[in-house]
Amino acid sequence: MFIDGFVFASVASALAGTAMARDIGVTSTWNSLISSSTLIGTFFGGLCLGYVTDRLGRRPMFTIDLSVFLGCAVLMFFVTAAWQVFVLGLVMGLAVGADYSIGSPLLAEFAPTSKRGNYLGILEILWNVGYVVAYLVGYLVNTNWPDAWHYTLAASAIPAVACLLIRHGLPESPRWLISKGRHKEAVDIVEQDLGVSMDTEDWRDEQAEETRYRELFSPEYLRRTVFTCVFWICIVLPYFALTFFQPTVLRAIGLGGSALAGALLGTFIALVGAATGWFLVDRVGRRTILIWPMFGCALALFLVALGSFLPVWLTTVCFFGYLLSYGIMSILPGVYPEEVFPTSIRTSGVGLASAASRIGAAIGTFLLPLSLDHLGLSWSMVFMGVVSLIGGVTSLMWAPETNNVRLTQSGHRQADGKGWWVKGALVPQRQG
Repeated sequence: MFIDGFVFASVASALAGTAMARDIGVTSTWNSLISSSTLIGTFFGGLCLGYVTDRLGRRPMFTIDLSVFLGCAVLMFFVTAAWQVFVLGLVMGLAVGADYSIGSPLLAEFAPTSKRGNYLGILEILWNVGYVVAYLVGYLVNTNWPDAWHYTLAASAIPAVACLLIRHGLPESPRWLISKGRHKEAVDIVEQDLGVSMDTEDWRDEQAEETRYRELFSPEYLRRTVFTCVFWICIVLPYFALTFFQPTVLRAIGLGGSALAGALLGTFIALVGAATGWFLVDRVGRRTILIWPMFGCALALFLVALGSFLPVWLTTVCFFGYLLSYGIMSILPGVYPEEVFPTSIRTSGVGLASAASRIGAAIGTFLLPLSLDHLGLSWSMVFMGVVSLIGGVTSLMWAPETNNVRLTQSGHRQADGKGWWVKGALVPQRQG
């Protein structure tokens, strides 16, 4: 997750300078295509490779995807044309999309119920940390060595190498092994690698089930599939666009020469929000830190749309208020999808939701610069605010409370149809 945030900000900060555009001929069209490249790649990676991971296992895909990413990151140093950045960004996004379907579900399947939200939330915080670090690197390069943009693009290779080393020796998911009928292997991992008994968590409640992609659209899971896709899209569509082109937006607000420094401050504000959400997720629950921040984002963006009637400082505060609200709920795409699908289709569901979110993010990053040029700041912010408003309404209607609920319960196939979700609360199944 750190790497995903890092590569996205690396490309954004490289494009924010003028040297890259001058040296390799980045036109406004190529600007939009490059900004969307990793998101498009993530779409296909999540959509296709999530299902492959459910079929073949978490561990084999865990190394392959990151190795591909590392190779592309190194090649970024040698690009000489805009199309090369686009193609490499596409392949890197493919690897990132695969990892969305592997990393967080794997952690969810190992994490204890009482701390699952905190553990999964750390991943989302690390996305924001990766974004902040990369943007800081890009800011320093743009300010002091503007012609060194190759280093900014290739910097993702460093965390990729570190992550490959850390992943060495990690075991397969016991839940996945049980879902494939490989019970003895699962027991060995739980007792030998984790050093606990099978009764510590709900390991024994896992059922052997065949992986069928169409289950995501069955009556038992359709509402969960739609909910995870819609709320994730409504979180990332405005955010990816507004942060990728944050200096441009802040200049439109009226910050002028301070826009790049303001964009750097904005990334820190989003990180503070993510840390706040992480602190609250296992204390107040998932539903609360999704619904109200989503409506908060909509309100903040509608106020930014009134920028021509407000002082520059107040419009800027409203924009930063959006980033803070976003940060609070930003950890939930790494929590909800992992909790509402069963083990047999968990990475498929996460992959589909992440794929849908990346299409939304790609649309946002492609359209925002065009919208700012042709419609101006106000209508662009109105559109982004409407997206957040849709997310708030959807979450109010459909977001379950999965806090402190075991995975075999929250992902059970009857959770929709037999009264498990009651007014947003996920009620444990009655025994007998």
